Amino acid sequence: MNRIKLGIRQRVLIITVLPLLMITIILGGYFINTQLDDAHSTMVEKGQTLSRLMASTAEFGLITGNKDILSSLIRSATKPIEVTDVAFLDANFNTIIRGNPSEPPLDKNEAYPYFTNGLAYFLHPVVATGFDVIDNPEYSGEQPDPEFLGWVAIVLSEKPTKARQKEILFRGLLLASLGLLVTILIASRFGRKITNPILGLTHVVEMLQSGQLETRASLSSTGELHSLAQGINKLAHKVKESNLDLEERVDKATQRLRSTLVHLEKQNQALDVSRKRADRANSAKDEFLARMSHELRTPLTSVSGFARLLEQTDLKLEQKEYTRIINLTSGLLLSIIDDILDYSKLESNAIELEAIPFDLQRSVLDVLEMQTAAAHQKSLELIPLIQPDIPRYIIGDPVRMRQILTNLIGNSIKFTEDGYIAVHITSHNISNISSNIKITIEDTGSGIANERLSNLFKAFSQADTSITRKHGGSGLGLVIAKRLTELMSGRIALNSQIGSGTKVTLEIPFTTSPQKRHGHRKPIDHLYIYDPSPLIREGLRLQLVNSVTEITEIKTLKEIPTIQDENSKLVFGFPAGELSEEHISQLKLTLSLFKGRVVLLTSQPLPAFLSPRVVQLRKPPRTQLLLNALSPDTYLLPEGDKTQKTGLSRKTKVLVAEDNDFNRLLIRKILQQAGADTVEATTGEEAVSLAAKKQPDIILMDVHMPVMDGIEATRKIRLSDQTTPIIALTANVIASEHERLIESGVNTVLLKPINDNALCGALDKYLNNKAPTTTQNETTKQSTLEKYDISKETLKEELIKQLEGLESGFKTKDIQLMRNHSHQIQGLAGLYELPELEMAGISLNSALKEGEMKGIWKELWQLQRLIKNEQF
Repeated sequence: MNRIKLGIRQRVLIITVLPLLMITIILGGYFINTQLDDAHSTMVEKGQTLSRLMASTAEFGLITGNKDILSSLIRSATKPIEVTDVAFLDANFNTIIRGNPSEPPLDKNEAYPYFTNGLAYFLHPVVATGFDVIDNPEYSGEQPDPEFLGWVAIVLSEKPTKARQKEILFRGLLLASLGLLVTILIASRFGRKITNPILGLTHVVEMLQSGQLETRASLSSTGELHSLAQGINKLAHKVKESNLDLEERVDKATQRLRSTLVHLEKQNQALDVSRKRADRANSAKDEFLARMSHELRTPLTSVSGFARLLEQTDLKLEQKEYTRIINLTSGLLLSIIDDILDYSKLESNAIELEAIPFDLQRSVLDVLEMQTAAAHQKSLELIPLIQPDIPRYIIGDPVRMRQILTNLIGNSIKFTEDGYIAVHITSHNISNISSNIKITIEDTGSGIANERLSNLFKAFSQADTSITRKHGGSGLGLVIAKRLTELMSGRIALNSQIGSGTKVTLEIPFTTSPQKRHGHRKPIDHLYIYDPSPLIREGLRLQLVNSVTEITEIKTLKEIPTIQDENSKLVFGFPAGELSEEHISQLKLTLSLFKGRVVLLTSQPLPAFLSPRVVQLRKPPRTQLLLNALSPDTYLLPEGDKTQKTGLSRKTKVLVAEDNDFNRLLIRKILQQAGADTVEATTGEEAVSLAAKKQPDIILMDVHMPVMDGIEATRKIRLSDQTTPIIALTANVIASEHERLIESGVNTVLLKPINDNALCGALDKYLNNKAPTTTQNETTKQSTLEKYDISKETLKEELIKQLEGLESGFKTKDIQLMRNHSHQIQGLAGLYELPELEMAGISLNSALKEGEMKGIWKELWQLQRLIKNEQF
């Protein structure tokens, strides 16, 4: 690119003119700017003065509501040419009278004075000044605040001011231009005298620059110019010599550059190969996860499905317990599979938590029940210590909550050789409809040294390598528990000392569910509790305190024979571990002397020769089972959810496309019990053929099938049939496959293992063409609040509290805090069926993920408007 080169004459001229030019510009600019600001300030001061004077003179007119007075004030005020409009407004910013009604209405939310479209708007409040009490000592006490009457608005035209400003600008520029012209003329005259002798040397330099290195300067000049000419000639000679040397060096550098470019090209090719290899590895990982999901979920479908079918047959109470535990364990295994598949999502905080009502006590007992086998094998006691005042139902994710507890309790069992694992649960009310739940898991294990605690919450690491060799495990349990706890806006802490056991504490805020407890039943009058462990006795007391009038703890076996009341009831806890013949004989003798009803809590079944008055339950017992054993007539065991609908509303023909024999058998059993006829296909090709021949009402399409998969089969069916509903069945949780299924033409996707209620519900939905409606939002909202006895004021109070948390997070730019409160608002909106509020919460959550503060502010403002104005 050619560069502009200035001659010595131009340089001298610039050096001479530049300081004077800068001074001229600064002084002229300062003068013009000052004059312009003065003109503008004069207009603003005039507008403020007029509005203040009008406010003082309009007091009587506003008090009396006399529009004639106000009209006369407007006429007098608009006589000056710059006053274009005057308006008087009441305290609510409603216009009382205005000089120019055709003008647009005034905006209360503008910051006055403001300027738009060549007009300046001024606003001043009108207050009642009252009367002077200086001469009235009896009124000389504290004076009431002046009464606010309304507003007066003055609208001035900016045309006179702008005309004045233009005149000032013109004069200033004219003066500056004259000064600049005079400066240039003077500098040019004196500059020529200095620059003419140098022009000859300048020409020589230009010739040298063009490559004519033989050119030499004339030595006729004297003084410094003579020395300069000599220097130029010497420089020209040296440049000529250097040019030859430079050409040689450039040739060598060019060769090295070519070699470097070849090396870089090879590196780029290697990087491209590595990138393609990484892409293939990611694709292989996704394919592996999808395949493992399918291979693991498919057998689970049969296990859990047939266990549910088995529950519907005539079983003994003990057998029903076994099938229920199979279902719980299958569900736990399924959640573990999901966690393995979603671990990458957990790393990127991409897991979406559910917000549904669930029974916290039941979830804790579910986890303890699944861990009893491992604990009792080591003769460990599992002790729930659940305070009776905790909320029975809370809003959250029960699967993730059980997963956290399973990991923590499983760790305690793994690293405890004797003693107990106690689960303490307390709550602290944050507000009327939210609580802070504190869960402490305490064990009597060997403990962990302080210097090793920092490694426990790192992935794939444990306290030390010896523990890894002894106990195994991947080291992910505490990491997953910590991440899930943080996603629930909670925190987790671990305290441990060598030889003193370990305590893990969770503190998680939950919204309390409005779902009520079961109806009140007649309490048990008097109950005796015996167990060698005081902690177990305390846990049983807390478990039964709401259902028993009086509870007496028995500390020694000697006290039991002294109870002679045949109507008395005793809960007898036997220590965990192997039972010797001596223990059984002692137990038999003790219970033979007790005449009342006994509930025996053991870690393993005892011989059947015990008294028929004795009911055996496994430790730790479920509350409902324990109450039923103590008083069967009062506390009946639930027979299942009779409100669940497992049948179909009409006779239906269903095409089942499934290659797995056990899954096909399970689906057939479920559909037959629901009252449907089935047509079965084992390949996608067969499904396409049967869909055309049998004309089914609905199609259940497995994704992974031989010959032709479910996606291709769906596409072929849709070529000739666009109306028959198709429900895809898959064990793959990868979202990309679900998108492919929807694109191929399926109506919805159901995940394996198959849930019979969910399956029948989906069939009914598409067979009856029932779609949820949102036209009755207000009615639904009202009925929901009334149904659960929650006042609208209480709900708004909680929403305001969450909104304040959002505003606090926005001020401090704490994105995580805002996400926590946004999640709480979404949970409340979903629970109380507030769709507009829920959508605003979802939009805010999306903006928080993007992290753009402008977008966050926009969505937060929308949420503020909805909550504060009750527009939901």
